[in-house]
Amino acid sequence: MTHDELVARAVRWLRGTQRCSVVVSETVSGAFEEPDAIGWRNVFHSILVECKTSRADFFAEMKPKHRRMPMMGMGKWRYYMTPPGLLRVEELPTEWGLLEVHEKYVRVKHKATARAEEIMESYGRYMERQQLFSALRILQKQVRDAAAS
Repeated sequence: MTHDELVARAVRWLRGTQRCSVVVSETVSGAFEEPDAIGWRNVFHSILVECKTSRADFFAEMKPKHRRMPMMGMGKWRYYMTPPGLLRVEELPTEWGLLEVHEKYVRVKHKATARAEEIMESYGRYMERQQLFSALRILQKQVRDAAAS
């Protein structure tokens, strides 16, 4: 399974199973964290999904500042999405969940723990707003370009 296939499954999982009304994927925002997919049910309910196709990619992911300092990341709930058997639950950072993608379904192997509201209010929501602003800027450009043609 490729990274792009995992991201597509993450988007479907967020929109479907998690009932997120707003979902963005792989948007460059200038924030410390650029998630593979993030969705919102409402302003206070955000779910971030990072897709990993290899163990090396997962362990490289632990190096950036936003992974070592949880208050800097996005997502009230945070998940890694992988092919089956790639990661063990005990390898996950604190509060993270694990989603395994099978041919016809996504299995929640380990449920994420909601991050404390004071952590989200300190920095996480700011980063999420940057992500949303970037997605809206891209959408606005697409609308302008379509109107011009």
